[in-house]
Amino acid sequence: MPYRRFLQVTLLVLVAVISWTLGNVHAYSTEVVSNLQRTRDALLNQRSHLESKADEIKRKIDEYNRNLAIVNGYLRETDNALKDVENAIRRAR
Repeated sequence: MPYRRFLQVTLLVLVAVISWTLGNVHAYSTEVVSNLQRTRDALLNQRSHLESKADEIKRKIDEYNRNLAIVNGYLRETDNALKDVENAIRRAR
């Protein structure tokens, strides 16, 4: 009989320790998941901000490319006009 009582007490203590440990693991797991969710949200926010910045930079690059094409066109016209004037000077001599 005392051995049976000892087993009951031992099992009760073992169940209590296991329950307490699982409770701590669950609390730790919940905290970890919460931290990971906050990290994910922050990364999604950062990604959205970076995408907006990338779009803004792409628009500026497109605008600069259009302006560069216009200026290069003016340069070609100026070069052609310069050649015409130089040819006219040579013919006039």
